[in-house]
Amino acid sequence: MSYVIYEKSTTYIFYADRKRWYNATYETMAAAKAAMTRSIKKGTIKNPDEYAIADKAEFHNSIEKKVVKKNLISGEEMEPMGVNTPGCIDPSTETYWSM
Repeated sequence: MSYVIYEKSTTYIFYADRKRWYNATYETMAAAKAAMTRSIKKGTIKNPDEYAIADKAEFHNSIEKKVVKKNLISGEEMEPMGVNTPGCIDPSTETYWSM
């Protein structure tokens, strides 16, 4: 199991370490709580009540908000995608089509 820290209102994943933004998962709940505590002490998280920790699989399956986007080339609506979907695998972005 791995865990993520996310903002409750938007369900965006919180990256505690901006230098390692690509790795926002924690192996244990304790590691996620420690990262959240460090972020609170550094001032990166202003209001800890706005953030939560969840199992990564559960987060992506049932918590993460889904949005319907339009394909950049065809203009057709696509199936709902998570708000944390990277641009390189999202057909509604120019990044996807330029790779």
